[in-house]
Amino acid sequence: MPSLPARLRSTTRSERWSLLNAVALLLAAGGAAWHQSIGPLLAVGLVMLALLVWGKRNTWTPDGHFGSANGVTAVRTALLGLLPIISSSPALLIGLSLCIFALDGLDGWLARRYGLASNFGAFFDKESDALFLLLLCGLAGFQGRLTPWILGAGLFRYGFVVTLFLLPTARKTETRASWARYVYGGMVGALLVSFLPYPSLSRPLVAVATAALLLSFGRSLWESVRGTHRPESVRA
Repeated sequence: MPSLPARLRSTTRSERWSLLNAVALLLAAGGAAWHQSIGPLLAVGLVMLALLVWGKRNTWTPDGHFGSANGVTAVRTALLGLLPIISSSPALLIGLSLCIFALDGLDGWLARRYGLASNFGAFFDKESDALFLLLLCGLAGFQGRLTPWILGAGLFRYGFVVTLFLLPTARKTETRASWARYVYGGMVGALLVSFLPYPSLSRPLVAVATAALLLSFGRSLWESVRGTHRPESVRA
């Protein structure tokens, strides 16, 4: 079995960034839990995404330009900075979150429609999604709407990335299957319901969505270990 340094050398720059991003956010989660605030998660997450954008400059799209699809992703990533500001108003928080979620569908459509899909776009998109989910988990947990352990559900993605690097898999990223997108959407929806005054409804929904999310990452990990996943090079 190749050593970890050898495996790191065999990966792409985007994959190595993904590992660094995962480790940074796992560490930031400790600070967030200590301060009962999503501030550390938001700060670290945005800085790491900015480093991805800078590090992949000139390869953002097939022609090297940033492109409208990545522009939409950048806008919804910037909107994440508003979450802690409006978190005291459930209505505003849910409205902004739905806007961010809707933009997630737009950037993928633009990438496919105008031939803007790229490896950078794929990572920028899915890592922005992961940060959004993590922040929602943090807000729900720190506000007492859900048990603080819900933060762990937001960290599934980052634990998955670290595990991929520890295992002798051929590639260190996963295919974004359609079923995984449905699971992600279900988890976001369940978390948003938790900000409504219906705990008897939201808690079972979140429990089911969390179980589905865990199974989704477990399936992706199993496929990666078996070597059955397809290489991901474009935004889905």
